[in-house]
Amino acid sequence: MRINGNTYTAEVTSDERLKVSASAHNPAAIAAEKQDAYSVPFEQDSGAVTSDFFYLKNTDNRNLHIYRLKMYTITLDVEIDIKTGVTGSPTSGTALTPVNLYTGGKAADVTCEGKDGDMALTGGNTITKLFLDKDFVGEQVWNFEAPIILPPNTAMVLYINIDPTADVDGTLYFYFE
Repeated sequence: MRINGNTYTAEVTSDERLKVSASAHNPAAIAAEKQDAYSVPFEQDSGAVTSDFFYLKNTDNRNLHIYRLKMYTITLDVEIDIKTGVTGSPTSGTALTPVNLYTGGKAADVTCEGKDGDMALTGGNTITKLFLDKDFVGEQVWNFEAPIILPPNTAMVLYINIDPTADVDGTLYFYFE
């Protein structure tokens, strides 16, 4: 076979199928190697019947890709909405610092806050609902095959609509591309 003036050989099976060697690369792993993959642990007691208790805003000039979310609760069953496109500034939130998965790597260009109560953000669209089962042993893990993408200057929240005594602990994973 000739491509751009170069000659290449390829193996073919007995039924005339081309033998191919391929590999897949995990975008999050590649981002981690480039010092652009992060995790952010959180521990929140919602404190209100309806509340946005976790806030993440992309302040980088690249897209932020959320690819995994791990959470658990031991208090009661919980339904959580992931909402994107929320507006406003978090009210009385506590800063959460994402950790670079490349140990000692650079800091993430984000605003990230948590609160035991509602941060009073408005608008947005629910892109998915997650159910936490209090009787599930261990963390429940959501791997998003198509990551949730926050373009520059957009935000998302984790929103709870249940008993205010629900404690939710977890870790959100993201990278930039």
